[in-house]
Amino acid sequence: MGLLSVASGVFAVIPIQEKSLQGLSAADARLKLIAAAQSFLGTPYRYAGIDRRGLDCSGLVYLSFKEGLDFTVPRTAESIYAWTERIDTQELAPGDLVFFVTAGQRISHVGIYTGEGSFIHSASDGPSTGVMYSRLDESYWQRTYRGAGRALPWDEEAAQVIPAAKSGGNATQPGSPSSVVYTGGKAGVVPLWADSGFYTGFGAAWTWGGFFAGAPSPFRGISAVGTIGYKWSRYNTGLELRPEWDNALGIFRLPFTLSFGTDTLRVFVGPAYTFGEPVLSLENQERFYSGGGTWHWGAGVSGALPPIRIGSGAASLYGELAWQPYYSKAGKDFNFAPDFTANLRASTGLRYLWRFR
Repeated sequence: MGLLSVASGVFAVIPIQEKSLQGLSAADARLKLIAAAQSFLGTPYRYAGIDRRGLDCSGLVYLSFKEGLDFTVPRTAESIYAWTERIDTQELAPGDLVFFVTAGQRISHVGIYTGEGSFIHSASDGPSTGVMYSRLDESYWQRTYRGAGRALPWDEEAAQVIPAAKSGGNATQPGSPSSVVYTGGKAGVVPLWADSGFYTGFGAAWTWGGFFAGAPSPFRGISAVGTIGYKWSRYNTGLELRPEWDNALGIFRLPFTLSFGTDTLRVFVGPAYTFGEPVLSLENQERFYSGGGTWHWGAGVSGALPPIRIGSGAASLYGELAWQPYYSKAGKDFNFAPDFTANLRASTGLRYLWRFR
């Protein structure tokens, strides 16, 4: 067990270095890896398969490294992902690896990138299965794409050699086992949402409130959010402008917030300016609140369904709970239901965030 622990630790931090390539250049190593993978084209899919009778996705990667470079890599898609060096999609070069989340929240699929947006993998489902070419811009793979990883060195010599190695293969009709599908440039690669980098986006939501006897309509108003921020592989942070029309209080609110979290859960906090005097109209009275024409602090939490990746961004349905303090001018005349309603905003809507080039 101790040896296994050590081995897994090594796999987790050390991609293949040049000293492990047995005298091969970075370019030759990548060409050999792709040639090995291409030799398996047409092999049927078989769960946990690791020979020419059948291969699963990580089995294809495992056997391609073994036969092409005589190098043993981790056996599962998730462990291969942890082992490789993270790179952005714009940096992809033939011989790098691409990863997907096709079920649940963990990495569950891996392929070998061959250039021009194409990759070789062993598909378990769909109109065709087994070892084949697919493209990153196909709707399914674009939606499930998680990121890219580098296991083999990449240098200036490789950048010069590999474009010249193209020998007539393409994504759907590969040439000989030594062919490499690659245009030699990355200008057409669009950064995907899973890549790290700066992003922007917007959202719009319907706000709710007043779920008690005598309250105004539960349809409280509308809110929007415009954001600019930075995304890492899992976490992201942003500066947000959140204009809100609160029909229940008869005011317009303009919060500026800082947010931090993941694609599905984040928190935000910041100052908000209130235009107008907040007044909550009930069936039998009006409650007046302080805070009009002034700045107040507010905070909240936002939860979203797992995003659907569209182009270079991600769309998702989201919901928010936000608290912005208003105090009743009646002083000691505290009434929990209306005063709580005046301070709490609940909303549901749709947002779209996308990566800059």
